[in-house]
Amino acid sequence: MSPTVSLQRASLRYGDILGLSPTTFELPEGGGITGLLGPNGAGKSTLIQLLSGLLPPSGGEVRIFGEAPFRNPQVLSRLGFVPEGDRFPTGLRGIPWLRMMGELSGLRGSGLQGAMERALSVVGMELNGRKPFSEMSKGMRQRMRLAQALLHNPEFLLLDEPFNGMDPEARLLLMDMLRSLATAGRRILVSSHILGEVAQLTDRILLLFRGRLLAEGSVAEIRELLDRHPVELRIGAESAQAVARWAVEHDELVALRMEEAGAVLAVRNPRSFLPKLQAAVLAGELPLLSLDPLDLNLDAVFQFLTKDHA
Repeated sequence: MSPTVSLQRASLRYGDILGLSPTTFELPEGGGITGLLGPNGAGKSTLIQLLSGLLPPSGGEVRIFGEAPFRNPQVLSRLGFVPEGDRFPTGLRGIPWLRMMGELSGLRGSGLQGAMERALSVVGMELNGRKPFSEMSKGMRQRMRLAQALLHNPEFLLLDEPFNGMDPEARLLLMDMLRSLATAGRRILVSSHILGEVAQLTDRILLLFRGRLLAEGSVAEIRELLDRHPVELRIGAESAQAVARWAVEHDELVALRMEEAGAVLAVRNPRSFLPKLQAAVLAGELPLLSLDPLDLNLDAVFQFLTKDHA
């Protein structure tokens, strides 16, 4: 099977500014969600401009369904794009706007009506889609934007910062919708700077920083990068001294900080250390009251990697 997306040393310059360093990766054919992760200015939007065909690469190759997307209607007709930002015509209602966007996509008559009904049903806006945009919540407007991207039944969806400004309930609803679309066979790329959302949503992550691809892999594979760095564990115990005496006997310990209600351990290789800690608690060797991993998460991986490349 050929990949849905393939980049071979693709780069993009804005004059003398390098927006994206030569980047190589692939997204496989079939349904699934990939997270494009990085802080503001990391190059996420630049990469999306290449994938959506808005700009050609300055060097290297970008292929979507085996073809270059720039000025290629055969490729663009198979893409759905939700750009960053929330801009709608003043005073317009959702369904007339959706109809207008469908007509611009080449849909007409009963085909357009059926496409609108399907898209509104998928995003749960059959009733609220009749409201003026001025009366819609941020989550409703975002679902209308997704409905527009789905009108022509695309195989590949690009979403640039889709969770910006949404409340927690709206974010969860959008995540559920995206998972359903992926299960139905769509390949989805979601750009975000919010680490927790990407970890919850995606099955694969591309980690960008300063225009460079730092890491690529599944959430589990990215998390394994933590083993390269010490992580901090706050241990609550009746006796902090007992925790310290036990911890210093293990090679994984890098640093120890005593606290009033326990101790903070900095350890290497948490995958080998945590089973030892668990065994000691079960054996009654440690009077453990609580365990709080301070940085055993994707945020820590990101911070470590960006420090390495800063």
